[in-house]
Amino acid sequence: MKTIGLLAMMLLLATAATAQPLVGYPDRLDTAVVHNYRMVYHDSRTFGPPVVLVHGLGTNLSVWREVIPRLATQARVLAPDLPGFGLSDKDGVPATPSFYADVLAAWLDTLQLTQVDVVGLSMGGQIALMMALRHPNRIRRLVLAAPAGIETFTPEAAAQLKALFTAEAIAAMPPALYAQNVRRNFARWNPDRFGWLLTQRAQMQERPDFRAYAEANARAVAGMLDEPVFEHLPQVQHPVLVVFGENDLLIPNRFFRPAETPADMLRLALERLPNAQGVMLPEAGHLLVLEQAEAFVAQVRRFLFAPED
Repeated sequence: MKTIGLLAMMLLLATAATAQPLVGYPDRLDTAVVHNYRMVYHDSRTFGPPVVLVHGLGTNLSVWREVIPRLATQARVLAPDLPGFGLSDKDGVPATPSFYADVLAAWLDTLQLTQVDVVGLSMGGQIALMMALRHPNRIRRLVLAAPAGIETFTPEAAAQLKALFTAEAIAAMPPALYAQNVRRNFARWNPDRFGWLLTQRAQMQERPDFRAYAEANARAVAGMLDEPVFEHLPQVQHPVLVVFGENDLLIPNRFFRPAETPADMLRLALERLPNAQGVMLPEAGHLLVLEQAEAFVAQVRRFLFAPED
């Protein structure tokens, strides 16, 4: 009996450890089951129009930690962990933009929300665009922060990227290399402000679902490459705000497009999207929503909530 009791206690402790939030997360989290995946999300439960924040590759809802409280003064802010990321289920997630677009639409059904504003970061930007294409009536306005999907890749470049971003490579990445990659997301690395990202990564590596997380990341890279949205951008009729950081080192890809800049990506987005406006944020890298949260939210507020002429 003692052995059974000990095993039960060990199982309980293991379950509790798995359920522990990661550093950087808000205190209150909610869950929903969408397409048979348990999805964790934060709901600010504040008064105002609903705004959905969609994180990027390799991140989770905590990347919005500086945005949520600022935006929640005027909106109901909803930030999900996409399946495959953060604290949501990870096993067997297709992780394509179309899958995520459909998941988000179904998730809105569980929340009884007919139409929302969507803010997408990086991969989340491509997902937001895919959602606008597949579920146009569910979106009122779009904000694309350093979005994927504007930059295009040749078949050869896509094959190289898929070969580079494998689950094995992601899972085995040494901490020093991961830290170097994280620092590249910022115009100016500040360990006091952003060091929690490295702590969170160490926590994730100790979780039993870390391998599934690595597999989801690899599938997400392949999914973005296999489901480009660039040719369909003229079909997006929604009002769109595109925001890039002047010091973004990730988009455009410096290996495949060494002569191009974030300003070139912004200009290209504005050429292709029929109802778009753009902003370049100074002293901001790829994770502009963390590095320049106040300036970013000011632009989002102006775009989403300013009285229309």
